[in-house]
Amino acid sequence: MQSDPDVPTSLAMDEWLARLAEPTGAPGGGSAAGVMMALSAALLHMVCGYTPDEPVAAEAGERVRELREASLRASEEDGVRSVALGAALREDGPDRSARLYDAAVAAAASSADLAEVGIALVAQLRLVAEVGNPHLVADTGVASESLRAGLGAALINLRANISLARSHAAETPDSGDAADSGDTSDSGRTSDSGDPSDSGVTQASAELGRLSDVGARTERARSEIDAVLAALPLD
Repeated sequence: MQSDPDVPTSLAMDEWLARLAEPTGAPGGGSAAGVMMALSAALLHMVCGYTPDEPVAAEAGERVRELREASLRASEEDGVRSVALGAALREDGPDRSARLYDAAVAAAASSADLAEVGIALVAQLRLVAEVGNPHLVADTGVASESLRAGLGAALINLRANISLARSHAAETPDSGDAADSGDTSDSGRTSDSGDPSDSGVTQASAELGRLSDVGARTERARSEIDAVLAALPLD
């Protein structure tokens, strides 16, 4: 079945969900994470709209509108990366591991971009929870749960893609001496051999380290959402 790498999230909801249900990879779990974040942002924007006399709410409303748009853009981009990763997984040949490594790192970067949007939304969630119209506390709670789910989904994909990248970094041709030297970077490739490719290896290792850091910050952001939910007067 052919995959459409540019499935827009601006489709009618029933059509988008129908495409999500198809075995194409675009949209997939990462795209769904972005939509969950966009749902959260839309709900927060609604709460801000029902809080007209609070300047902080007006400012937060503008920021969550921008983040809603960013989450949808990141959702679409994730679908593109998902298709590329699926194609790399189906490849054969001596360069398969190198191509799969590159595709996995790109997919992980896409998941990290989604997570960054969600992390930015957490700051706005805290503000809305503090100053938002108390009659809409349930909507703030739903926004919190939607954002937590979106961040969790992005984190699952991020970790899976980092793991895949690391496993195939060890199989790429220029990593053959790594196991013997005992000096490996996060990517599984040697970094002290003096080979001209070492700078690229170091950059790859640094990128995986950066992506792992995004994962750690995503975990902390989810804990912040838990604190917001615990403080909401829902009972």
